[in-house]
Amino acid sequence: MVRDQWHAFFNSWVFFTRLPAPRGVRFNDRYLNLGSRYFSWVGVLLGLMLAAVYSLGALWWPPAVATAVALGVSLLLTGAFHEDGLADLFDGFGGGFTRDRVLAIMKDSRLGTYGAAALFITVVLRWQVLTELLTRDVSAWLLLPFIHGWSRFWAISTLWTLPYADSQQASKSKPLAQAFGPAASLVAFVPLLGLLPFLPLEMLAAATLMALCVRTVLVRWFKRRIQGYTGDCLGGAQQLQEVTVLLVWLAVA
Repeated sequence: MVRDQWHAFFNSWVFFTRLPAPRGVRFNDRYLNLGSRYFSWVGVLLGLMLAAVYSLGALWWPPAVATAVALGVSLLLTGAFHEDGLADLFDGFGGGFTRDRVLAIMKDSRLGTYGAAALFITVVLRWQVLTELLTRDVSAWLLLPFIHGWSRFWAISTLWTLPYADSQQASKSKPLAQAFGPAASLVAFVPLLGLLPFLPLEMLAAATLMALCVRTVLVRWFKRRIQGYTGDCLGGAQQLQEVTVLLVWLAVA
């Protein structure tokens, strides 16, 4: 069982980042499905790496520059995986009028107006809000791991209630389409437990409320337009949840 979880974690690690796995890790659809519960774990670890990048950058550069460098490194570490999902989501849902057309546009590698606009707004918001928060002495070692783990937890929670929408067997995210039950949800939430005691109660309450609202809106949107979710939906959900928790944190601060 421990060996299965080891393989599952690194299947998730390699799927959601561009970082290597140790030798001997086996990759298959079963382990990738098990690995979906480690999406938030991957986020927390990435957040810790970005906190180190920001802290080092802040020794030489102003907060705005150090934040931009950290955001750039995050794109390198993930291969802009979630940003690509966000762009495809808005291109598909913005430009398609039927389910099949939406799915076809989301598969198109070209960037459209809706996707470009969504990317621009979310990247600028992330940069501006992070700069403001970190300038106010919010510790990067708490803020960055939390937002990256938190946003991924709520993104993967889409699997609680929606089926996989794309019938293409070759789809990269198809193995994530299995049920995501209470046990997997608990595992996904574990890495956040160590961070919660350091958060202001009012911030945590507001973040939870807004995350539930965003999740409800997105799930209904996905269900109405494509009767389920795709990998691009998960990537877009992660980006929107990240922006939401940042705005909530700044509002409370």
